Amino acid sequence: MALPPAVSIADADAYFATTPRNAEWTALADKQIWLNEAYKWLGQLCFETTKGTCCGMTFDQAWIAANSELALALSKSPTAIIGAPTAAATGTHGAIKEQKLGDLMQSYYDVKDGQAVQTTGRFGPNDPIVLQRFEWIADLLGCFMNLQKSSGTRVIARVRS
Repeated sequence: MALPPAVSIADADAYFATTPRNAEWTALADKQIWLNEAYKWLGQLCFETTKGTCCGMTFDQAWIAANSELALALSKSPTAIIGAPTAAATGTHGAIKEQKLGDLMQSYYDVKDGQAVQTTGRFGPNDPIVLQRFEWIADLLGCFMNLQKSSGTRVIARVRS
């Protein structure tokens, strides 16, 4: 299946004109860069684009909304998917492993792949990273996505012979 078309600045402008985030989007100077970045990450997901209307929108409407919202979210948090390196003095790069404040210690590290993960349970470390970081994408594109869940509740059937 071919990738859906890239979302233009005009499409994103028209989308944001109907949202309360219009001022934030309008103030953004490098819209095309963020739209390209959003397209790159969303383009890694698989979609069933021929469903017609789903989730109250056509695929084209959902695609524009998801690309536009992800572009704005990435502009606010550029290292949300590809983490910024930690202090160069330590010689380590990537996700934060632990934070300690007095006796309180928090761990944010997935030993398997070395990436920080959200632990809300909706998407696990084997799901696409864009969904781990921005779970709301599934609310916009979920009924069009072909995604095998790697976490959450599963039903297992046993057959006796």
